Amino acid sequence: MVEACHSEGKEMYNWKIMPIILGIFIVFGGVVFAQRQPLPPGGRDVRPDPRMEAAIDRMFQDMDTNKDGKISKKEWMAAQERQFKRLDRNGDGFITRDEIRADMMERMKEPPAPAQEERTPK
Repeated sequence: MVEACHSEGKEMYNWKIMPIILGIFIVFGGVVFAQRQPLPPGGRDVRPDPRMEAAIDRMFQDMDTNKDGKISKKEWMAAQERQFKRLDRNGDGFITRDEIRADMMERMKEPPAPAQEERTPK
C-alpha cells in the first residue's frame, strides 16, 4: 500500500514537470530553428536594406556626373575635392574638428534628400 502511494506520487510529479520540460524544448527549439537562414547561392542576400540603397542612390546622384550608372575615379576624386572645399570653411587647406562639427550641424538641420525612385541597372 505504501508502494502504491509512493508510485502515484512519482506519476503525479512526472505529470507536473512534463509541461515545464516541454516548454523548455519549445523555447530553445524555437531559438534554434529561428536562426538566420543561409545565404542563397552566390553568397548575397537578395533583400537590400532600404537605408543602404538610399545612401547609394545619394552617392550616385552626387558623384556620377555623366549619369552612366558608374562612378569613375575622376568622378570620385572630384566629389572628394568638393567635400574637402565644403568642409575647409576658412580655406587654409586643413579641416579642423570645429569645421566638421559646423558642417554636420548645418546638414542635420536640412531634411534628408529623397531617394531616387528608379535606379540605373548594374
